[in-house]
Amino acid sequence: MDQPTPEFQEKLLALLAEHAEDVEIDTSWNEERATHYYRMLPQRARRIVKEAVQRGGHVPADALRDKPDDSLRGHSAPLRRILQRGVMLKRWPQTMKQPVTGVGPGFGKVEGYEIQTDLIPVFETAIRNVDTEK
Repeated sequence: MDQPTPEFQEKLLALLAEHAEDVEIDTSWNEERATHYYRMLPQRARRIVKEAVQRGGHVPADALRDKPDDSLRGHSAPLRRILQRGVMLKRWPQTMKQPVTGVGPGFGKVEGYEIQTDLIPVFETAIRNVDTEK
């Protein structure tokens, strides 16, 4: 196979650069992405997602504690870690937004977790998909 000429390569790169800004990256959560995300989560993080979905978008921290004095420290780290793992596995783009986020004053203490209302149906399906796999 012949190698392209330097002139051809330059023209091709110029054309690609010209139209690169027209390319939009799909950063929406769909059933497939949500199912992969939920499946990869450890059990405690799954509970956060499931409770937020079942409660209409918000789960208070007290609802996630088995005992009133239990700490939720470290519960949200897997939510971020799995999002990053999905990027590495090329399941979704790097610019994907975290579907469930902590709500609170910051510095590790959370008052609860939220999921955007428009993501609830997608994650309901994902939860059902993963739960029926067992």
